[in-house]
Amino acid sequence: MPTGTEIAAVIVVIIIGVLLVAELFVMTALLLAMKNLVEEIRERIDPVITKANNLLITVNEMAETVQDKTEHIAGSAAHTTDVIGARMERTSGFMQQMVASPIIRGIAFTEGLGAGIATWRKLRRSRKA
Repeated sequence: MPTGTEIAAVIVVIIIGVLLVAELFVMTALLLAMKNLVEEIRERIDPVITKANNLLITVNEMAETVQDKTEHIAGSAAHTTDVIGARMERTSGFMQQMVASPIIRGIAFTEGLGAGIATWRKLRRSRKA
């Protein structure tokens, strides 16, 4: 027959076994709860990630649009500058032809006429004398 110590040892082993089984149930319950939390977090994060991806796509499209518009504006500005430069050259040529050239001719004519009159007066004085 078993002794009291052996019976006590068996009872302690049985209690430890029951505690281990209880602990196993608790751990399983905790793991299931953790699994459910992970799934819930994933369900909440997926729409946020989708929205973030969509936002990133939109930002990239807007950046491309801005870049295209900037390039178009730069091209238009260069063309406009070229057109204005050409018009300024034509305008300055026109002003040279219509204003400056007649003024220069008029001054030259006046100087020539003055020199001619001065020469004529000299000749006239020298003939009288």
